[in-house]
Amino acid sequence: MRIFYAADLHGGETAFRKFTNGGKFYNANLVIFGGDFTGKMVVPIVEKDGVYTCTYYGSTVKVKKVRELPDLERNLRDAGFYPLVISEAELNTLNESDAERIIKEKQMEVLKEWIKLADERFARTEIPCVIIPGSVDDYYLDDILNSGNHVQNGDGKIIEVNGYEVVSIGGGKPSVFRYPREVSEEELAEKINALCAEVKDMRKCIFNIHMPPYDTDLDRGTLYDEDLKPVLDGDSLATAPTGSKAVRAAIEKYQPLLSLHGNVHESRGVTRIGNTICINAGTDYDQGMLRGALIDISSDGTLSYTLTAG
Repeated sequence: MRIFYAADLHGGETAFRKFTNGGKFYNANLVIFGGDFTGKMVVPIVEKDGVYTCTYYGSTVKVKKVRELPDLERNLRDAGFYPLVISEAELNTLNESDAERIIKEKQMEVLKEWIKLADERFARTEIPCVIIPGSVDDYYLDDILNSGNHVQNGDGKIIEVNGYEVVSIGGGKPSVFRYPREVSEEELAEKINALCAEVKDMRKCIFNIHMPPYDTDLDRGTLYDEDLKPVLDGDSLATAPTGSKAVRAAIEKYQPLLSLHGNVHESRGVTRIGNTICINAGTDYDQGMLRGALIDISSDGTLSYTLTAG
């Protein structure tokens, strides 16, 4: 059994397209996505007097020819942004409710394209693909996540593939960012326990849980204050465990064969909790890179793994 796993692509177009080819490229028997499909920002490309101006990453880009717009839009989408071509006059009429509507429309538009693309590519290769929403993926996206004929939304389910049971839990725990799909640690524990009660054999069980286990090599993240500004530790960014105690407790209790996680982008790595191998594949989606993990399970249950990038 060979599994390819990735997570946290946040609207990065090139990284996601690579993901849809990952199963075939790595000759996998199963592909798993660990949540956070959506990007975090709409970036206006503002037209005034025939010139299009866009500011992102602290830089301003001006385009004077309409035929150059697709390249700019592509660059924005590769970085995980949602481009919006709009006149300056129109932009000045928008209010807060308009902004919320536009963000929602953009998220839905791109996710529909992504699920359709993934469905077509994984069906063509006949490789099963299990996905879950992450903490930033709002509930209004569920119909789209469930729309695949081949790609399966595993959130809150057990999906069996080649005799292995994939237990999937999306969403996150409470944070200063107040992402839409955050739940309490208690609710997270209830969800995990309810599914694990139905698992037939933990020796052939794979956890696909967006949140990483607390205080491990997989959850060391930058600290932010209530104003969403990074906390400093001297001249450096302060870091601390940001994972879930409920997830760690579940791994310690149930000891699945393998546990796959995302959420903390900078904490790419592998650790062991008891007999369970736990992996966070990390992400560099905004660079057009697909970071992932390739896991081989032998017939006697022995695991080998490689962290991939490409």
